[in-house]
Amino acid sequence: FPPHAIVRSPIVYSWVTIFSNVRKRNQGKARKAAKAMAREEAEEVQQRSNNESMTSGQQQSPTSQMLQLQVCGNASPHDTTLTCRHGFDHLSEKDICFQYANAFREAYNYKNRQDCDADLSSCLIAAHKATILDKFAEVGKDSAKMEIVISYFLSNGTQYILEGNYDAARTCTVFARWFEQCTAVGLHKTQALINRVKIDDANNLSDIHTLVKFLRRRIPCRCLDKKYKEVKDTTKLGFCYNPECTIPNGQVERRKTFYCSRCRNVTYCSRDCQKADSTIHKHECDKFVAEIAKFEAKKQSLCTTIS
Repeated sequence: FPPHAIVRSPIVYSWVTIFSNVRKRNQGKARKAAKAMAREEAEEVQQRSNNESMTSGQQQSPTSQMLQLQVCGNASPHDTTLTCRHGFDHLSEKDICFQYANAFREAYNYKNRQDCDADLSSCLIAAHKATILDKFAEVGKDSAKMEIVISYFLSNGTQYILEGNYDAARTCTVFARWFEQCTAVGLHKTQALINRVKIDDANNLSDIHTLVKFLRRRIPCRCLDKKYKEVKDTTKLGFCYNPECTIPNGQVERRKTFYCSRCRNVTYCSRDCQKADSTIHKHECDKFVAEIAKFEAKKQSLCTTIS
């Protein structure tokens, strides 16, 4: 056959088209990954800048430094002569934020001891209900006070990382993430639901990358920069929420997981696992979707009123 006949052959043409489409898809994925990385770096710079502006000029006494580190463990080996408090201002024992943080930790630990089968969300909700009413109601209604509580746990978590106590650091990180989510839902009204996946990811015993990255992005100092360089190449892990998942502990590389498209509050490792869990998840998913719809309706109503 002449050369032009080969080029114009339907079979050859179809293969050329397929290869071209694959190449375009790969290029698209590469562009999306680059944009996501750039966006993440920009958010990190912005977060660090905000933290530096909020904490500039703050000074602390050795006594207040010691009080800061009493929340996340009964026995803390912290050196109170350390000069860096990782962006956290001092609190006295009588401060309502200090008392609330301490009461929340105790309520969480109590629930954990009393019910060995309770999952992370159940313990956090129980601690929240036990502490947010009556005496500490003002904390839950004041975003500035909630930010103090969050900063409290971030400071403690960072110091625990530097000391190699990752279990205590993880507990502090879970508390900080929980209060961030509560503030976003209850006070700032920027999201409809508490994102359970993000809280569970912070509690993953096998994922030091996520733990260090979370704290590093939220403190104004650079105390975790060295540690982050050590762990940044380790794999970030996620969970498959199908209780019958055959993967050990339901842990899978996070980039391979995907959210439920309706509620975006659980993740799965495969379509098969999602299908297997659909009967169990459906009732919970319907409630989540109803809450999201209510949230979106309120937001749309507010926008219409303003315009």
